[in-house]
Amino acid sequence: MSTPFRHRTEAGEMLARLLSHLAGREDITVRALPPGGVPVAFEVARALEAPLDLAVVQPILHTMGAPGREVTLGLLGYPAAMQLHDATLNALNLSDEALDHAIACARQQLRQRVRAMRPSAPALSVEGRTVVVVDDGTAAGVALRRAAGLLRRAGARALVAAVPVGAKEGLRLLASEFEEVVCCSRPEPFVAVPEWYESYPEVTDAQVRELLSRAWNRGMPRETSEGCR
Repeated sequence: MSTPFRHRTEAGEMLARLLSHLAGREDITVRALPPGGVPVAFEVARALEAPLDLAVVQPILHTMGAPGREVTLGLLGYPAAMQLHDATLNALNLSDEALDHAIACARQQLRQRVRAMRPSAPALSVEGRTVVVVDDGTAAGVALRRAAGLLRRAGARALVAAVPVGAKEGLRLLASEFEEVVCCSRPEPFVAVPEWYESYPEVTDAQVRELLSRAWNRGMPRETSEGCR
């Protein structure tokens, strides 16, 4: 398409049509990258009749010398998973105490983020499932690729990246991390994700909570696992 989406809801409806081959499968679960991916994923999950939850990525940071100079040691995820950057850790030669402190801080930040956006309920397990990971668009694919690595570690069997709009190069990079990449529009030149929406307001934590509650009212999944460790 060459014209913008009116809003994220319309984008989600259009994306859901491209994912219709997954409808009705019991192994499908939908994970949204918050906050912007949640309204899109809500429509996808509704069309596929699949459970919806979040995929949250929290960097593990270590301050180097002057305040504000930070290095990323790895990633923590919701659902519960951790991925450390071994090359960075080897180069820094951090003590176990320093690494443990960085992980503890990241874990606390992750819990705070999840609690702010997500109503209190057990987390859906991704183990053995095909996970459709949804965002409202992608330029370089960084957020989706980070989420993919953590979802694999959490036990996902297969991953599908789903976005309404994406840059050609970013989508190409996703192909190495996902079994399938689905995108409605691949404009060239690609400027930025917001340029492809007529309305692109900030999505608040309260709106994320409301959409998750509405999705869960359609029926919570029975299989659960611990979300943040």
